[in-house]
Amino acid sequence: MIDLRGMSCPWSILKAKSQLITMEPGQVLEVLCNDPLILKDFPAVLKETDNKVFRVDEGPEFFSLYVRKGNARAAKNLSGKQRDLKQL
Repeated sequence: MIDLRGMSCPWSILKAKSQLITMEPGQVLEVLCNDPLILKDFPAVLKETDNKVFRVDEGPEFFSLYVRKGNARAAKNLSGKQRDLKQL
């Protein structure tokens, strides 16, 4: 889990991406953030990688985004199980 409340984009995205680099494929990172731009910008940045935002919870004061660290093989196995953010 990484708490980025109080940080704005792009700094929050850079911090979260740095955390993902240290993780193993398949692990999940929970990102706490109160900047609403992260809901659009973070998934767009991750499209260049195999990492995917698969869940977003909206609380009264912040968002929780759940990102699965991927690799080419893991992305193929999980693609059918991930929800499209447009549906949220």
